[in-house]
This record gives sequence, structure tokens and C-alpha cells, in this order.
Amino acid sequence: MSANEPRNPAWPTGSHIVLRQMWPGGVWAAIPATMIEDSADLVSLYIAPGAVFAGPDCSRDEHLHVAATGAWQRKLYEWTGQHHVWSSRPGEAASIWTFWSAPDWTHAGWKVNPELPLKRTPIGFDTTDHVLDAVISPDLSSWQLKDEDELAVAIELGLFTAAEGERIRRETQRIASECITARRCQLQAWAAWRPPSHWKLPVLQGNWEAA
Repeated sequence: MSANEPRNPAWPTGSHIVLRQMWPGGVWAAIPATMIEDSADLVSLYIAPGAVFAGPDCSRDEHLHVAATGAWQRKLYEWTGQHHVWSSRPGEAASIWTFWSAPDWTHAGWKVNPELPLKRTPIGFDTTDHVLDAVISPDLSSWQLKDEDELAVAIELGLFTAAEGERIRRETQRIASECITARRCQLQAWAAWRPPSHWKLPVLQGNWEAA
């Protein structure tokens, strides 16, 4: 949610919502998730193995070129291999992802994912991925940027300007540095988190394609 967006009623813990990734051509991906916290300080979601989500019908190598066309087809996929908590401070242009292997819950680390600040929708939240990542080691000793080559391609394709790309890089670096210093305890708390046993697997709501 952006800092200037009016505050709507919060989603209760355990609610099923849809997190959508957007590009100017419309919905790029739509992922069903379970709300952990929706407060003025934090939005956090759990994405469970087995969840069926919608994503672009293209390969990883093609995805930026397809996004730049402004038109694409989507198909359904199954979320496999990892438990995933996605958390974001309202108004901040990034989220922090916590990963565990499935089904044994072996913690695999974190990453900083730069993106547009959350926009609240009737079914959940929208954002736009900013391509670059910062991968944080499981022991919180270091981090490194990932997919800098893809950010360069996104700039060449006109998805971002060069100035936007530089802002994305600086913000990712800033948050990654905070993750191993000022935010260290928060990340450690996420690594110890587990979902309540009664939570059910969410499904995509029927209106997830609506603009």
C-alpha cells in the first residue's frame, strides 16, 4: 500500500487473498495466499506448496520480452518446492521473502525483492516486480545482488528508464544491508515462523483477472 493511499479495513489473519504482479498490459501473475498480518507497520503473506496460481505462458528467458509487448497469455501453475513468506512495510518499494524447502521446512534464506509499494484491491494487493533481487545468506552474514543482467535488459526494452533502474538498485542495496544489521532480528523471527495447523490451502478467486 502506498504511503498516501487511504487505509481500508485490514484483512484478518487467516484470510485468503490474491497477490497480483502487474505490468502495464494487465495482470502478469496472480497468486493465492493466506494473510499473516495486515497492519499499519507490516503486510505479510504465506504462500503454500500446492497453491495453484496464474502466470504468463512463456519461459523465464522470454518473460521480459513478453512483458514489454504489453500482451500475453496466462496459464495455471502449481507452487512447488518451497514454503514462502512474503512481507513488506507499507509504502516501501520492496518486499522481503523468507524461504523454506518443502515439505521439511529447512530454512533456505531470504531475498529482497524490489517492487512497487503495495496497492490494495478488493481481492488482495497489486504490485509490479522490479526484476532485480538481493539474496541474503541463511546465516545473515552477507548478501549479493542477483539478476542485474535482467534489469539491464528491462531497461533496454523500455520497462524502466535508466534513472529508475539506478533507484531500484540503490533501494535494493539499502534494504539488503539493513537485513543483516537493523532488521536482523525481524528476519530471524520469520525463519522461526510456522503456519497454524488449521489453515487451508487458498484458491484463486474468480475475479482475479479484473483490472
